[in-house]
Amino acid sequence: MQWTNLSEQNVYQNRWFRVNLADVELPDGSHLDHFVIRLRPVAAATVVNEADEVLLLWRHRFITDSWGWELAAGVV
Repeated sequence: MQWTNLSEQNVYQNRWFRVNLADVELPDGSHLDHFVIRLRPVAAATVVNEADEVLLLWRHRFITDSWGWELAAGVV
């Protein structure tokens, strides 16, 4: 059985995403509040040179305090 999203109300937004509070009906008929994150459209670019090497970004992410390789991407 599926959950049914009966309605959503915006509770926060900025230029990158918004957070909505959804009234969700469960298969047994009960209701619950469920937070939903809605993202803006995004695009990613893959650049491959003649040697079949891919351009990646070496980035630090402060939330996890870790470094990692990423594709170039962002909101449209």
